[in-house]
Amino acid sequence: MKKRERTLILMEILSILRDGPRGPTRLAQATGLSFDKFMEFATLLDSRRFIAKSTSESHDIYFVTPEGNQLLLDWERLWTKISPNSR
Repeated sequence: MKKRERTLILMEILSILRDGPRGPTRLAQATGLSFDKFMEFATLLDSRRFIAKSTSESHDIYFVTPEGNQLLLDWERLWTKISPNSR
């Protein structure tokens, strides 16, 4: 399996969360990462305030912040311009 770039994984997490909040296990599954590896990325995104975590009924739920949503929009605009399939 080809290794994905860190940036693409970060944007994938933001993209998934844009569709709605999710727990860490579901996010790890959706991204195809191990739980520990996912938590590394979640910690990074959380420390930069691109995602946030709330606790409901003893379960952590992650959601994208306005800053994270803006980052994702900017990334998508840039990706569209540089993507080989953009023309």
